[in-house]
Amino acid sequence: MQLICDIRNTSNPRETVIIMPNAFKKYLAAPLALLLIAGCDGVPKYEFDLTRLAADGSVYKGAGHFKDQPWSCVRDNKTGLTWEVKTDSAGLHAATNTYTWFNRDEKTNGGAEGKPNGGICTGSGCDTESFGAAVNSEHLCGYSDWRLPNKDELSSLIDATVRIPGPTLPVEFFPNTQNKKAGYWTTTVFHMHNGSAWTWRFDQGADMAALKDEPRYVRLVRGVAQSPTPKKNSGE
Repeated sequence: MQLICDIRNTSNPRETVIIMPNAFKKYLAAPLALLLIAGCDGVPKYEFDLTRLAADGSVYKGAGHFKDQPWSCVRDNKTGLTWEVKTDSAGLHAATNTYTWFNRDEKTNGGAEGKPNGGICTGSGCDTESFGAAVNSEHLCGYSDWRLPNKDELSSLIDATVRIPGPTLPVEFFPNTQNKKAGYWTTTVFHMHNGSAWTWRFDQGADMAALKDEPRYVRLVRGVAQSPTPKKNSGE
């Protein structure tokens, strides 16, 4: 069972948790029942500070209507990270592109490189390594250091006060986000099984481990966080 609020620490609206059936019994009490009924209404809404960027990396000057005046990236002014924005048309940044998790670097792949070219996509090879290389060759928003985010970095986009079915992120900045159970890949390997890695689902605002050879969505990031993003209680 997945909740978008952390019942152990609801003072932090960006804390999320996956509660498995056995663990759920531990928390089966009146406070939890009330939380399930009420949702996250009692949790203060997180205030994002985001800036849209044009394709050349300059500050976006449009009116904020993506279909007519699209932007290419979004900078999070709180974390310092810059994020890729997805499009609704076929191509390298198509929102519906999927990729398998693949990383040939033995120092960072947890001992299992994953599966190359196992997704369904346009514009690049359909795995995370190939996609990142293609975006860097493109110099998206003027940069060539795009990469797959780690689990904590991707969690910084989560607004846990948004109820299921989401999307649990600011859609006015991130249009075309896929609100499906496939989720978005992160670099973080699942420590109990190196053939799996962590994903974030934006329909529930929850993280989950998935097999690396399964096609999932990707949203790339660049930069170094100015301060550590909140840890999630996922059992990692």
